[in-house]
Formats: sequence, C-alpha cells, structure tokens
Amino acid sequence: MSLAAKSDGKGHLVAAGMDGKCQLFRITRSKETPDEGEQDADKENEANLRKRKGSTGHKAEKSTEVTDQTSSDYKVESLACVDTDFHKEDPFQKVVRFSRDGDIIATGGADGHVRVWKVPKLEKKLDIKAHLDEIDDLDISPSGNKIVSVSRDYHAYVWKVESGKREAELHWDREVPEKSYRIKAVRFGTSQEKKSTVQLYTMHIPARRERKPLPCYLTKWDAMKFVPVKTRSTGTELLSSLTVSDDGVFLGVGTGSGDTMIYVSWSLQKAHRVSEAHGIFVTGLSFLKNNAETAELTSGAETALVSVSADHHVNLTPMRPRHMISTWFAVIGFLVLLVIVMVYLGQQGLI
Repeated sequence: MSLAAKSDGKGHLVAAGMDGKCQLFRITRSKETPDEGEQDADKENEANLRKRKGSTGHKAEKSTEVTDQTSSDYKVESLACVDTDFHKEDPFQKVVRFSRDGDIIATGGADGHVRVWKVPKLEKKLDIKAHLDEIDDLDISPSGNKIVSVSRDYHAYVWKVESGKREAELHWDREVPEKSYRIKAVRFGTSQEKKSTVQLYTMHIPARRERKPLPCYLTKWDAMKFVPVKTRSTGTELLSSLTVSDDGVFLGVGTGSGDTMIYVSWSLQKAHRVSEAHGIFVTGLSFLKNNAETAELTSGAETALVSVSADHHVNLTPMRPRHMISTWFAVIGFLVLLVIVMVYLGQQGLI
C-alpha cells in the first residue's frame, strides 16, 4: 500500500493506493466538549465515590484529576477514487506523491507509467509511458514543473509536468559495471544555503546481492543540469527508504534491517544512527517540521525523524543538537599544538 498526505487548510488530504487504485480522502478534526448534563453526572458520580471511600475508614488513594474532558472526532470524507495502474497480470500502485502546493498528485506502479492527477477530483492530466519495468519511486520538484521517476529497468528520467516530455536522464558516473546498481529512491530538496536553489538526492543499491556485499550510496545532484555533485558510501547495509527534511538540511535513511540514519544534506555526512530501530526493513520516513511544537515534543532536539516499518511500529528518532567546531578553529588549534611541541623539543635539545 502506498500513501501520501498533505495539509490543504481545511484538514489533511490523504492519497492511498490499494492494488491498482488510488483513493483520495480529506480528514478533518473537530473538538467536542461534554454537555452540562454529562458534566453534572460526572460530578455526582465523583462525589458518591468519595463518600464510599470515606465510609470505609481507610485512607483514600490519591488520584489525578483530569481537567481536559474534551474528546476529538475525526471526519473522513472520500473525495475520489480512480484506477492508476493497468498492468495486465497484477496492477499495483507502488508510489504516490503530492506536489508542494497540493494541486496535483503523481502515481507510478507495475505498468511503468507515470500518471499525473488534478486534486481533488483526480482528473487525469498526464499519462507518460515512462519505463519498461515497474516504477520504484518518483518525486515532484518544489515548483511542481518536473517529475523524476526511477525504475527497475535501471533508468531514472526527468519529465516536464506541462507537456509530459522527457527533459533528461540521470547518469551516475561511478566506475562500476553496467547494471550492477539501480536507483531505489529519489527526493527533491531545497538548498540549505539558498532556499531558491533545488537539490536532488538519490539512493543507490546493488542490483543483486553478492556473496561479498557491495556498498550502497547516497548521491546529491544539481537539479538544474541533472549531473551528480557528491556521492557518499553508506556501507554494505541494504538501504530501503529515503526522505528529506522540509528545510533541506537533513536526509533520513532507512535500512533493510530496521536501522534509521540521519545525514547532513550538503556534505552527505552521517550525523546520527539508531541501530535496530525496527525489527525489519523500514518502509517509510518523514521529518517533523522544525518549529516550536516539535522542539517541545522532542525536548529541544535539532531534528526528529518518524519511521514506519513492516513490523507495524511507528518510531520517533530525535537528534540532539550537534556541537560542531569550525574547520578553521581545528586547523589553528593543530598549528598552536605543533608550535608548542616544536618549542619543547628545542628546549630539550632534540631538534
């Protein structure tokens, strides 16, 4: 099952895939308070309970008073349902993504087509015969004018949303045998230094598991020229999922054994890792928004990663603020230490 969610001001839009279909829901929340009759009944019951406790002659147990007696109701409204995959034998929608503005969704699945749908009625805008095999992942650029799709056919393409024409192909310039690696996941992200600059990130896994495991990789791309800028090995642990924080600072990575990791986007350096956060492979990741509510929830964490897995658990991985030292300070400190050592050796007549 594939799923994506987006706030639309009225609530949350949820696009959920089941087999070869996609259904769009709107979920809204309303708060209700008990009426006066219910409150009076509660007070009467509480008074009777206290009287019974007092008549026993024993010390009453200390209880915690519940001051907030409101309850939350969620209204789930079905907006539309359409067929999104037409594979002859086993139609299956594997991925669905919202655009940043929530105006469109893009779907991909077993038949290799990328389809774009207008929200909320899910009217089909584009149908692109994108790949010869099933689509593993796709993403929509922040401006909503490009889609990148990756497939088991070893190809990754960039598509224009307005025309459906192919703009570019991602060529990974690692010196590895042809078809020894494939792109498992792809995500757009804004640049940490300049928010108007867009970056693209891909996750590469070995096409086949060898007796001697091959490393997996993360790659950052120039999202204008679609050329690789930086590649970093993540080790031989097979990667399963990828996400980018809203501010573009961090990448979240999940593994086949249930580990979760956080990388710094600009350098692709690993900043945090939780081994065996799940009992089996991680199927989905998302960062909490970087705001005061998140800081309160996570006790001041620099960022927090939500992960879901086939073990039916949802985990929250907070990362404490990093204490980073400037490279220049490190260099200056090394030079000062070197001078001190040289002076000492000179005084001892060793140099």
